Amino acid sequence: MMNDFTEDTVGRKAMQILIMDRTLTTEITGDFSLPDYQPEIKRLLRIGTNVLPPNRFAGSNGAELQGMLDYFVLYMGHDNNVYCAPLAAEYSLQAEPDAEGRSLLSTAGEPFICICDAMAEPPVGRVTAPRRLNIRCRIKADVKLYGEYPLENEFNEDATLEQLTETVEIGRTYWGLGETMPLQDDVILSPSDGEWRVVCAEGKVMITEATPGIGSVACRGDVALKLTLCPAESEAAFSSDAEEVHGSPALTILQRKIPFSYTVEAEGVTPSCAAAACGYCTDISVEMEDGHLHVELGMVGEIRAQKNEAVTYVKDLYSIRREDDCRYSTYPALHALHALNGNFTLSDSQALSEVGIDPASIIADVTAVAQPEGLTADRAKGRCLLTGICRCHLLLLRDGEYSSADMTLPFRYEFDDPTLLRAESTAPDPHFDGAVTVVNCRARMDGERVGVDAELAVALRTHASKPLTVLAEPNFGDEVSRRRGEYVICFPAPTDTLWSVAKRYHAPMAALTAANNLPSGANVDSRESLEGIGYLIV
Repeated sequence: MMNDFTEDTVGRKAMQILIMDRTLTTEITGDFSLPDYQPEIKRLLRIGTNVLPPNRFAGSNGAELQGMLDYFVLYMGHDNNVYCAPLAAEYSLQAEPDAEGRSLLSTAGEPFICICDAMAEPPVGRVTAPRRLNIRCRIKADVKLYGEYPLENEFNEDATLEQLTETVEIGRTYWGLGETMPLQDDVILSPSDGEWRVVCAEGKVMITEATPGIGSVACRGDVALKLTLCPAESEAAFSSDAEEVHGSPALTILQRKIPFSYTVEAEGVTPSCAAAACGYCTDISVEMEDGHLHVELGMVGEIRAQKNEAVTYVKDLYSIRREDDCRYSTYPALHALHALNGNFTLSDSQALSEVGIDPASIIADVTAVAQPEGLTADRAKGRCLLTGICRCHLLLLRDGEYSSADMTLPFRYEFDDPTLLRAESTAPDPHFDGAVTVVNCRARMDGERVGVDAELAVALRTHASKPLTVLAEPNFGDEVSRRRGEYVICFPAPTDTLWSVAKRYHAPMAALTAANNLPSGANVDSRESLEGIGYLIV
């Protein structure tokens, strides 16, 4: 299906082309019921999301993507305690190419590589019954689809044809999604603190190393585990007719790091590739066992690797005996630039009045998601600047009542890209794909301002589009009429090359070079091939 191309790159007779690059959106709306063992909803506080990478199916109609979206519904019960309901929904996207993309798709073939960056916008929830709620969420996905374009031709054995071949560096992308790896951790609780109840368990993945090997990428990193606890409640808290309690206990946040090593298989990857990797947590469960918490979860890793490889193709062709009318096609080929895993810290603040926070409130918890938006490059310095926004959601406690507030902070991440120093000044601007993940986040009151300190993990791939024009179809017409013993003197125009002159007069390249005592092995399709030449004997 995907990533099953194992042919060595030496002498490769195909290139990878970009068939489709689209941004898709879909809205998921669903009604959910809480299980009987969870208390009724008094007020929604926060709905967190975790978008898992989709399964990808590519074919003649484009790409179909199907994945899972996890919700973490934080709410207050009638006992004024905080609870979390983990829910899940399916999402699907149909990426159909435009007219130009359909033309490319009809030309290209397998294997297809589909790159997808999906993220959820802040969901909207509405309580419709004591244990029922409706959630509406919009998912945005940036989808790229690559396919193989064959570079074979059928004219190598025809001695009457002159061919102009060229070898260029073309990028190739690889993608892989690993199996779910189980991880576990044990958290020791102090007996003096009494009994605790786990409100919510969330995990974020930060991969610090992604090392390409033969057919795989080895990853190392940590899962940042966040446990939200509060004092254990009584059995009466779950009763629908329980008397409402005034005053909510403060939440306790425990954070842990679980290190891991993980390998993702991706056929075709070699140590010469550059790779970036990101990860996702799923199926987190926490059990209280003899004074400690036992945590089990699954981690899934996704890799993207790329490299430039030498590809030889037929740029032009003519017959020395017949008139010709060639058809050419231009394809959007990839030029691989850089891939990296990194991290940075965001520290910023806003006035309490701007966010709508009462100065008497205390911060019980904070969560954040990052959304990358743009990439700019400085070729002179060999550096790139990634910009975006970080959406923070604060959970506040005042006089025993919980409330929430949202704030948006801009972020900037600057990194070295040595490939820019080697690029021509006329090279296209780089594009990017990948993920920026808020691994952990803390908020603080600072006088009349509220500040946020967050650690963000970056998994980024930069690349550029490189249009390539190839010979698509030669057509031949009538025989070229020649007179025996005829010589033609050609005075080249400023835009002429040795190839253009030879093609115009249907002259054998070897004969034209010998008749004018020109050096062999030169680039016949460059203006330098006729440098200092006033005329040619054809």
